[in-house]
Amino acid sequence: MEDSPPLDIEKPALDQVVGATVKTHRMLGGLTLAELSTRSGVSTAMISKIERGQVSASLGTLAALAGGIGVPLINFFAGTVEHSDVSFVAAGEGVTVQRLGSGFGHTYKMIGRAEASHVSFESFSVTLEKPLKPRPLYRHRGLEFMHVTSGEMVFQCGEAKYHMKPGDSISFESSNAHGPVELKTDRVSFITLVTKAVSNDL
Repeated sequence: MEDSPPLDIEKPALDQVVGATVKTHRMLGGLTLAELSTRSGVSTAMISKIERGQVSASLGTLAALAGGIGVPLINFFAGTVEHSDVSFVAAGEGVTVQRLGSGFGHTYKMIGRAEASHVSFESFSVTLEKPLKPRPLYRHRGLEFMHVTSGEMVFQCGEAKYHMKPGDSISFESSNAHGPVELKTDRVSFITLVTKAVSNDL
C-alpha cells in the first residue's frame, strides 16, 4: 500500500490574516469601527475593508490603527509567522516591539509566544524610565502575570495600587484596568506574561 501524499492545505492570504488580526485586537479593545476611525484617522470604510482582507493596507495605515487600538504594530503580523509550541530566546535577545522617545518612555521586548487550539500567551520584558508620561490604563481579555526584576514602582490594578519592588509578583484578570502609575526609581524592569483564549470566531 502506497503512502498517501501530504495534504496541501491552502493558507489564507496575508491581507486576510492581517485583517482578521486587526479586527480581533479592535474587538478585544472594546472599540467600534467608528471609535477606531476617530482614534486613528482611518475611515470606517477602509477599516472594514482591511478587516475583511479586501485591501492591502500600507504600513502607515496599519501603524495608525495600532496606535488607535493601543497595541504594537508587530501584533498585526504575529499570525503570519510559522510557529510551534516551543519558543526559545537567548539572554539579551527578543523582538523590540515598541520604544518611545530617547530620554523617556520604555523598552518593550517580546521574549516568547506560543499558541494552542484553545489558548495563547505572549511574554514581554519591559523597562520603564523616568519621567513616566501620563498614559491610560490597559484593559483587555485574558489573564496576566507580572514579576518585577529591578527598580520600584506603583502599579494599579482595578481600584487598588501596589508598591512593587524587585521579586514582587502580581497576577490578575486583564479586564481590570491596570498599568504603572508612578516610578519610585529612575528605571524599573519587569517580566509580564499575558494569556488569552483562542477563538476561531472572528
